[in-house]
Amino acid sequence: MILGGTVVAGVVVFVLAFTGARSVSKASFGPSTIVERGELLVSVTEAGELEAERRKVISNELRWPVIIREVVAEGTTVELGQTIIEFECKELLDAITRKEIEVTQAEDSFIQAQKDLGLIRNETANALVKSKQKVIEAEQDLERYVKLQCDITRKEKLQKIELAKARLSLAEAKLKFMIKANEDPELEQPYSLNEIDAQSIEVNSLKLSCDKAESDMQILDKYAHPRKLQDYQTAISDAIMAYERANLTHENKIQMAESNVRTRKLTLKMRKDKLTEYREDEKKLNVKAEKSGLVVYDLGGRRWDNSVRVEVGARINQRQQLMLIPEMDTLQVKTKVYESVVNQVRPGIKAYIRLDAMPDLRLMGKVSKVSPLPASQHRWLNPGVKVFDVVVQFDDLTEELNLKPGMTAQVELILAILPDVLSVPVAAIFSEQERTYCYRVSGGQVTEARVKLGRMNDQRVEIASGLKQGDEVLLSPPDESIGYEIQMEDDTVQSAEESTDKNIADKPDKQTDKSTVQSSDKQSGGSTAQSSGKRSGRSPGQRRAGRPGRGRRGN
Repeated sequence: MILGGTVVAGVVVFVLAFTGARSVSKASFGPSTIVERGELLVSVTEAGELEAERRKVISNELRWPVIIREVVAEGTTVELGQTIIEFECKELLDAITRKEIEVTQAEDSFIQAQKDLGLIRNETANALVKSKQKVIEAEQDLERYVKLQCDITRKEKLQKIELAKARLSLAEAKLKFMIKANEDPELEQPYSLNEIDAQSIEVNSLKLSCDKAESDMQILDKYAHPRKLQDYQTAISDAIMAYERANLTHENKIQMAESNVRTRKLTLKMRKDKLTEYREDEKKLNVKAEKSGLVVYDLGGRRWDNSVRVEVGARINQRQQLMLIPEMDTLQVKTKVYESVVNQVRPGIKAYIRLDAMPDLRLMGKVSKVSPLPASQHRWLNPGVKVFDVVVQFDDLTEELNLKPGMTAQVELILAILPDVLSVPVAAIFSEQERTYCYRVSGGQVTEARVKLGRMNDQRVEIASGLKQGDEVLLSPPDESIGYEIQMEDDTVQSAEESTDKNIADKPDKQTDKSTVQSSDKQSGGSTAQSSGKRSGRSPGQRRAGRPGRGRRGN
């Protein structure tokens, strides 16, 4: 028979009455295994590194660069009190000298301020006493005037009036007598006209003196005395105001002097504190071990910076980390898990730890911490992949193990223990688009059995449905060379040889790609699966569980 120039021989077409299965009439179909029931350990294995939970960080804690004078070699075990590294810093020594000078100056200023305060207190107190005395004197002047001077002056004025009146009365009587005597004929005018005129003038003069004395008395009562009282009262008010002004000035000067003393004292304290800080920094030039431990050179975030070296004579910038002194009894393993399984990892779950340096030794531990956020450094390196830091503590950490920070370890995190489930090796699982199935061998025939998967580990996967205990399943697709028969979804079954030739001739657009999975079962030695061509499936166990891009169906 010739089709399109191609000779196709031995084409046999079978029409079956059932669908969903394919069978092979062949006694041997390749490596196989038995579906087992038992305990299934669900775990994920990741690489990790040993680190100390508590460690002393040795760095340049000064604000200036330093020069390394002496340093112990990396890997040295130091004892308590032993010098680890010694620095020298000229800038710090110069700063101490300058600060000592400033402290001396501040002490002198403080002492002088105290002396000034005492002097100001004495001066202002003396001025205050003088002002108070002036108030007393003004009050005494008023009292002396009212009780003494005013009465004396008034009496003097009254006496002058009485004296003037008495003199006036005598003069008038004398004038009358002289006139009367001249009028007497018997006396023959004993007084001349001039004498009478002179006496008249005397009378008029005494009248003026009497009027003046009375006028002075009126002036004293009406003007001089009130004005004098007002002057004395004003003097008292001025003295009181001067006293109050002196008192306020006294308080202000005292406050300013006390403030100056406080300022000088605070300045002295600040400079002494700074000097003490510098002297404490001077002690940091000689770093000693706070407890015994192992010296590990560690530059922190600049570990790849070749410009920073931990050696004698090297210049170290401020805050630069140099080494770590880990506490060996706090060693733990730090690993990372991918976001696909991070919700299954929680503090307290068990873990198996295998050190690369001691592969035959398996240590027990448990998760102590799971980071709530993805690792920041990994986000920058690979933003499409999220990993979370996980810390695992050892259950029994002894010195005989001779563990050291930085050792590499493989950490198997026990996510779950399924006590009684069906399971098969991951190599027995195949998938095609949305279908997951196994090749079941029964009665000398191979049947494609649809299965539903549960949880899995690196070696085995739980069978939730589709198989039963004792079923035999293939670890690789049947070999197409045996010419097994398959049934298509349209109920038409073709031989594998015919299907292969037809696909080569027709080259259909839609092809199905399946690949096999290699099992990494370390305990059993594992088994391999090879590609079976067009009708072979791809195992979900080809990659490890729990890693981004490596998820397994049902995990």
